Amino acid sequence: MNENSEATPNEQAGTWQAYFWPGFIIVLLSGQAILLSGMVYIATSDLSFAVEPDYYQKGLNWDDIAAQQRRNTELGWKISLEFGDPSGPLAEREVRCVLTDHDGAPLDGAFIDMVAFPHSRGSERELVMLEPEGDGVYSADMRFQKKGLWEFRFVVRRDPEVFTHVEWTDVYPPGESRPWRR
Repeated sequence: MNENSEATPNEQAGTWQAYFWPGFIIVLLSGQAILLSGMVYIATSDLSFAVEPDYYQKGLNWDDIAAQQRRNTELGWKISLEFGDPSGPLAEREVRCVLTDHDGAPLDGAFIDMVAFPHSRGSERELVMLEPEGDGVYSADMRFQKKGLWEFRFVVRRDPEVFTHVEWTDVYPPGESRPWRR
């Protein structure tokens, strides 16, 4: 007896059907895993994405933050920012801060910490300690790699007072202004 080694069309269809549904499920799960991996990569590599440091702790201490804001109002201190022209090999600019009391008199003898970052790259924060120059003026050199809207957060300590201030300022090279105000 000679048996035919070729499969009949019904047997070929059965083999294909036996592998179709498991293969279909594997393709769907693999596709989902690839899409999820791509989304995780995009979410973790985006430079404009930033999370506020210690945001949960700040939320828990909201009463302390509100009390500090009331104390800032009572003190009435003011901070004004000025930017010098770029200088040096890294085109650093001098950041000058003028600290005055509620009457406009300069305040000396303070320690000022400043955190600065561009809004377009909130994760690129720079902590700077401003050095006193006298007459309420404090300064430091900083490199502004991005132009546009920057946020400056100040913590001023002067025996025994603490004052906090947040300021948003457009930072552009000298002679250049905001694109919409030309």
